[in-house]
Amino acid sequence: MQILLVRHGATDWNLQGRCQGSIDRDLSEVGIRQAEQLATLLSHEEIHAIYSSNLRRARQTAALISQPHKLSVTIEDDVRELDHGELEGLTFNEIKTNYAEFLARWRSIPAQITVPGGERLGDVAERAWNALTQIVRRHQEAERILVVSHNFPILGIICRVTGTHLNDYRTFHLDPCSLTRLRYDGNGDWQVTQVNNREYPFPMPTSL
Repeated sequence: MQILLVRHGATDWNLQGRCQGSIDRDLSEVGIRQAEQLATLLSHEEIHAIYSSNLRRARQTAALISQPHKLSVTIEDDVRELDHGELEGLTFNEIKTNYAEFLARWRSIPAQITVPGGERLGDVAERAWNALTQIVRRHQEAERILVVSHNFPILGIICRVTGTHLNDYRTFHLDPCSLTRLRYDGNGDWQVTQVNNREYPFPMPTSL
């Protein structure tokens, strides 16, 4: 079985560099174009089920991807983004100025701490993983499932499958509307084959 994890397309806050978590914003024009391009790219692959988080930016992305396949989109709340609490809507510079102590701890032990007024990254990774395993269990005979989610839930899943500590999630990067692919053999063996549209494991740079 192949699982396609898609980060939603860009919103205006993504483009402005604002912290975005549980705030429910629409795709921007750029985000709509990104989703349409990904829909075209995936239109020739047979997809058997499409899931989305309950946030609008993910649902809109999933709806555009689903059109060529004529599939309905099933909502899965537990793949929603990390609730950024008091940080939502702030730029990095504003967070650096007003939440310097939290930011220092986030840089070293993000998995263990709770965002002020929001969620703990470790809890988000756990709920996203549980949701993914439930989805796979529902579709044991399917060959390909697509899930539209968000930055931190997908990073949590990638870290789990690759054996990367969640504190080191910055090993990976996800652009808006990027594609990550997993393989599951049905017997508990998971593998990451693509991250952020790139083959994984990442090729070693060529020496000059």
